[in-house]
Amino acid sequence: MMMKISLPIAWLCGLAVLIVGCSSSQETTAPGATVSSSANAVSTDPQVNAILESSCYKCHSTGGRVPWYAVVSPTYLAASSARGVLNFSDWQTYDAQKRSAVLKSIEHSVSAGAMPPGDYTLFYRSARLTEDQKQALLKWASQPVMPAH
Repeated sequence: MMMKISLPIAWLCGLAVLIVGCSSSQETTAPGATVSSSANAVSTDPQVNAILESSCYKCHSTGGRVPWYAVVSPTYLAASSARGVLNFSDWQTYDAQKRSAVLKSIEHSVSAGAMPPGDYTLFYRSARLTEDQKQALLKWASQPVMPAH
């Protein structure tokens, strides 16, 4: 009888240790790979850059990292395909036509509530957009793209 009780307790203790050990995961990005650095800024608006970094950059850049518990989201598991559609790490290489198309896509996805995806924000709550953040992104995405000089 004692053996049956000890085994589940041992499993629970082991699981607790694993969770505690992993829960201190730090959100890090590759050095110099943040969208908020002036050289790599996606927008001239620091608020927009901060929103993109906290809610979009994890899946739509090569330097994004998320806590271990967010990677169980089916959407995050498909992040490499998300980077193929939009990679903020490559934003500076996009021409005006591509930026314009991406901004229209962002505008549509944010206004429809499709981005960030619900299954991802279920696990990674800080990626959720407030109504004010949505409006800031929509305003930014609706502005015409100026060609590079």
